[in-house]
Amino acid sequence: MSKTNIIAGLDVGSGKMTCVAAVQDFETNTLRVEAANSISCKGLRAGVVLDIRETSAAAVSLLTGLERECGKDIGALFLGVRGSHLESFTNHGTYNISRADKEITINDMQLAIENAKAIPIKNDNEIINVIPQSFAIDKEKGIINPEGMEGSLLEVDVHVTTGSSTHLNNLVKSIQKPGFRIDGTFYGLVPLADMVLTQEEKEIGSMLIDLGGETMSVGIYIDGVLRFSRDIPFGCDLITSDLARLLHTPRQSAKEIKERYGVAFPTFLEDEGEIPVPTLDGRSMHNVKKSFILDIIQPRVEELFEEVKKVVDRSGYKDFPVVGVLSGGGSLMPGVTNVCVNTLGLREVRTGMVSREAIIGDEQFFDPKYSTALALVAYASQRGMYEEYNRASFEQKTGLFSKIGKIFKGVDIFGS
Repeated sequence: MSKTNIIAGLDVGSGKMTCVAAVQDFETNTLRVEAANSISCKGLRAGVVLDIRETSAAAVSLLTGLERECGKDIGALFLGVRGSHLESFTNHGTYNISRADKEITINDMQLAIENAKAIPIKNDNEIINVIPQSFAIDKEKGIINPEGMEGSLLEVDVHVTTGSSTHLNNLVKSIQKPGFRIDGTFYGLVPLADMVLTQEEKEIGSMLIDLGGETMSVGIYIDGVLRFSRDIPFGCDLITSDLARLLHTPRQSAKEIKERYGVAFPTFLEDEGEIPVPTLDGRSMHNVKKSFILDIIQPRVEELFEEVKKVVDRSGYKDFPVVGVLSGGGSLMPGVTNVCVNTLGLREVRTGMVSREAIIGDEQFFDPKYSTALALVAYASQRGMYEEYNRASFEQKTGLFSKIGKIFKGVDIFGS
């Protein structure tokens, strides 16, 4: 296959991997989605590698399959991670400008950010992302981009996400071992927020909840920037487990029932009909009322949002979010937004869909199960985090962030 400017986003989720491959059209400044797929992986649980061979085999199957479908090699691969081993917090950094001209440069900004990163973290942890929230010049706060301005003291508040080096290294090894190179690693919630939240929602105060199978990611945006984020080690797979146990049916059958008949709120129950349910041995069927399915699902959904509420209540920002946006496969169940409103007390909750601005592709690629993977591609593309392989060969690639300078590796300099 020929060298290419194919960009791929790989979302490492709950027992599965999801990948989107796209091409950047530099003339129209748009992304064209070429292929996407999702594959189960027994070697993963809640974004953590349990079996490196299983995970590596899944990565090979997924990525080589997409390359065959595109007819091209993947030129740049960006990884989205999640899991309860991730930790996020805010820190403050300062930098004194001693030059006579006092004009603030990109390098000054980076040095202030580096000082903010100089904090003690757990021995086994490493920094994944650093997102500047706002700058201050000589105590004047709320400055978004101080480049070119004058001042003696530059300050910055940053949102830092760290993760277990052991878990991250195992994940990277499982993907790089088959011969694929990872060009950047991100906390999946960050690029996802860029694609499903509007700037107005970020400004007035919004909560993004990514409902995965084994984890839920929560982010709170206030005044346009990420103020708080956390991953919760529970997800919508618990609904499947409840259905399998209480309906006495195989797990796969429970999953199909959840996706076809599941509702989370009484007003979405269209009728009192019955549905056929396979027995555990698969040799016979028995019927159950749809209302019984609701009675199983609704309490579990309420419990999941109660866990979100506990995390938000401890965040220090519980009174700030006005609207909620739900993403991920769990957001598609009818009535989930109603339960979220009732449990979290938000004024409005909607289902977040990936913005189609500057993205071209078939309808199937905008399915919520691809949201994070697609967001990774768009995030990398918009920030110039790759080489255009139609102009420069793979061997000549200068590395991640070459178009915006190596000093900003791992930093979204203008926030998100």
